[in-house]
Amino acid sequence: MTVNAYDVVVIGGGIIGAGAGQHLAAAGYKTALLERGDYGAATSSRTSRLQHCGLTYFSAANHSMWNFIGRPAYALECMELARRAMRERGDFVKTSPQRVRKLEFVVPFNARSAISGPRARLAFAIMSLFGKGVPLDLKVMSAGQARQHPGLQGMADLDDVRGALAFTEYQYVWPERIVVDTVMKARDIGLDAFNYAEVVGIRRSGSFGWQVDARFADGTNRTFETKAVVNAAGAWVDDITGLCSNAAPHLNAGAKGTNAVVRLPASMRGIGMETITPEGAPFYLIPWGDLHYAGPWDTPSEADHAGYRAAEPEVEGILKIMNQVYPGLRLHRDDVLYTWAGVRPRTARDGEPMGSMEVMEHDLTDRGMTNFFVFTGGLLMTHRDAGRRLTAAVARRLAPSGPSQPLDYTARLVPEGDRATQASVRHAVENEQARSLEDILRRRLSLGWDEDLGLAHVEAVSLIAAPLLGWSEDERRANVAAYVQATTSDFNPREPSRWIKTHD
Repeated sequence: MTVNAYDVVVIGGGIIGAGAGQHLAAAGYKTALLERGDYGAATSSRTSRLQHCGLTYFSAANHSMWNFIGRPAYALECMELARRAMRERGDFVKTSPQRVRKLEFVVPFNARSAISGPRARLAFAIMSLFGKGVPLDLKVMSAGQARQHPGLQGMADLDDVRGALAFTEYQYVWPERIVVDTVMKARDIGLDAFNYAEVVGIRRSGSFGWQVDARFADGTNRTFETKAVVNAAGAWVDDITGLCSNAAPHLNAGAKGTNAVVRLPASMRGIGMETITPEGAPFYLIPWGDLHYAGPWDTPSEADHAGYRAAEPEVEGILKIMNQVYPGLRLHRDDVLYTWAGVRPRTARDGEPMGSMEVMEHDLTDRGMTNFFVFTGGLLMTHRDAGRRLTAAVARRLAPSGPSQPLDYTARLVPEGDRATQASVRHAVENEQARSLEDILRRRLSLGWDEDLGLAHVEAVSLIAAPLLGWSEDERRANVAAYVQATTSDFNPREPSRWIKTHD
């Protein structure tokens, strides 16, 4: 069994673990990152895909201004979350413009949204104070202008709309690639990153601090000696902490979010819409290329984090809300092209079954777990902030063993423009640790997020990847079948067979 010694071991290769690994390595800590699957393959792959401005933190409480007046602590929490959202929005758009696209969002002023022109101006004035030179482009429309807006055509009670606001949001073109970019940039400055390395044991080490046992996909096992552990496993943080303490605190509360992808009239293409469900939860209609995804449909969920898939009652619930909001569209189940669902890790809080919005790092030293840190409520849009905060938490307990290095936040460009070529697939395998067709198509390239979900490309990519990964012809065919099965199971595409091209 191989033993390696580090200052810090980060557990979890989603966006929070990637951000932590990059910032710790830059600060001079000898750091290893362990991910049981592929980087960004779980929670980070199932986000809203928005680098949103933070309006939702105000609208969640804006049904009544008394929610802010009567709950000052909650108001401060919303303000802090909005501040971070705007700060990180400006930073990300400026440093990684290749990873975002600009969208117009519209929010109607009606009984459902409980938003008015004065309230909207106030919220956006506050958010503008937090921004970093990336404008919100706020436009407040009159009732007449709102009723003519293409994003509101077919909406219920359009004649009763009192106005609307339009503003700029930014969408992640490809969330998984941001995780890969971050890990690879961290490797450039010394991070030892391992995917397909499942943590199976954590125990105290009298001479060093902690020992972390990992089982690798090739059947080998390694033990990592480390002075500190950063648990950034998202929905699985309690499982990881539980490996080393039966008395570990319960820190995560999961919320399952389901989305449905539909094709809307061409006049609505590229326009997003935000409203409120009858239960008071945010509901979005978000552009995705020529398509839109609607949701999320949120439910509390703590079990089987690995197997999230959209259930039919959830899809029906989304369609019900869509037809309440846009009865003119008359959407049916057959209009759903595919679905996805994922767990949203949130910080546990008594009385809130789907957790709180609070994003925080936990130092468990005072709970008897010296130099053991946990991050909860992590968000893709504030992952750099999470990396800075976790590094500061470690620094309060432990000095780095090496010199600091510059941080590089720029996007790591894909060879030959993100197409399925010999060069791009070879780069994914030889330089970016891709080991499966999903790794290549969804996380090193973006072809797995085309309308066909990569099914039109999987055969061609498998032929390029097979000799690079040492697959026999039988293994190549098995890997193609595994990709098709995973895509069909996870996303339930309406007509998968029409996309699949086979090689004779």
